[in-house]
Amino acid sequence: MITEPMNLYLQTDFPHAEQALIFHVGLGAVLAEQSRGELDDNEPTSPPWRRYCDALRAMDEASESEDFQAVGIKCRDTLIALGKQYQDAEWLGDVGERPKGGDFKGWAHLFAERLSEGRQRSYVKTLVDKTWDLAVWLQHNANATPFDADFVLDATGHLVTVFGRLVMRNEHDEPARCPQCESYRVDDDIEDDQDGAGFYESVVCAACGWRSERAYTSWEEHFAPDRVERIAEYLAGAGTGISDRLHSSPHASAAD
Repeated sequence: MITEPMNLYLQTDFPHAEQALIFHVGLGAVLAEQSRGELDDNEPTSPPWRRYCDALRAMDEASESEDFQAVGIKCRDTLIALGKQYQDAEWLGDVGERPKGGDFKGWAHLFAERLSEGRQRSYVKTLVDKTWDLAVWLQHNANATPFDADFVLDATGHLVTVFGRLVMRNEHDEPARCPQCESYRVDDDIEDDQDGAGFYESVVCAACGWRSERAYTSWEEHFAPDRVERIAEYLAGAGTGISDRLHSSPHASAAD
């Protein structure tokens, strides 16, 4: 048995431990390469990620320097798509002099200004400049090698991921912290009323046991007619929430 990732190998197939280890390391490398461009089924496929996957496929089929140069072109296209993706985002706010549509560096620097600060902002801006320069360098490198293309692919994928995380952080509130011990291990807690007429809601810290003031809600209030009507309207309408994707899946359609 070999761990990370755990796998089982028959001793009859691999008489010596060294043989099994070599095979295991090689298998892990292959799986990592295959999953590099895979997206979570629950995540929408954005234009930058689609172009990045095109670059990965081009790398799989590349064998000559001009093929590796083409990977650089596709990485550059990925970055341009990333610059265009958020040009109309609400968090961008008012932009005095808008960069040209394909000016990746200009837009990406604006994104960094809005989405980060301090050392993070400086890092993201440097990452923007260096990643773009790498992609352009690979595009024009007549002696490009597989290592060069892989290096630029990794840099491009990392930058797309960085901006994705910054945008996600901007769209969600900062994680709650316990006011007593400042731990992030806080969660909502619901307790039924003893007489069964309602329930109490509070926030509890799993680290120190702190609990917020409990708020009481009666079942009659919770299931008020207007609330039930809103829920019914939501369920009857065309779903737009994350859970509503289930209704548009092929399995759901077949079941209907």
